[in-house]
Amino acid sequence: MNSSQQGGIVAGLRRLLGGGQRRRTAERLYAQAVERARRPELYARMGVADTPAGRYEMIAWQVLVQLAALGDLGGDGRRLGQEIVDRMFLDMDRSLRELGVGDLSVGREMRKLGETWQARTEIAERVFPPAGTAVSASAVAELDRFLQKNAGEESRVVDGAALAADLFAILAELRGRPFPTLLAAEP
Repeated sequence: MNSSQQGGIVAGLRRLLGGGQRRRTAERLYAQAVERARRPELYARMGVADTPAGRYEMIAWQVLVQLAALGDLGGDGRRLGQEIVDRMFLDMDRSLRELGVGDLSVGREMRKLGETWQARTEIAERVFPPAGTAVSASAVAELDRFLQKNAGEESRVVDGAALAADLFAILAELRGRPFPTLLAAEP
């Protein structure tokens, strides 16, 4: 093992074992994203499928909104955002196991979630404008189309426009918080 590999392992262990304040903040912010993703109106009024796939879709988009807001804060915000993503994927792994996905299949399912995450990340980078920039009609339309296609099920119509408006409103609210408030580690 060369020194570069050792450095990567050491950094990984520090991240796993250390970073208490940032980890607690990430856990709190992830819990807030999950709470927003569980709002009944998303499923009852906006037509999101109340299935594991529909719930994943809502959690993913709530985390992506947080990442957009945190990205405005520079390196500290991006590092905190990565902690939130790590927390989300640990939660997804746990959820798959609770749903009865076998140990031998969890890796394959997590790889699929990683691929869908990457696609959503690319869309979020296009549709969530930089801080201080107005949301474009084309961004709303793209997010609307994507959510209509991916957040529902065949028997229900998803109100992608309402979901997109909800996500943009949450982004504006998060960006309106002062830096210390957004990163505060209060319970």
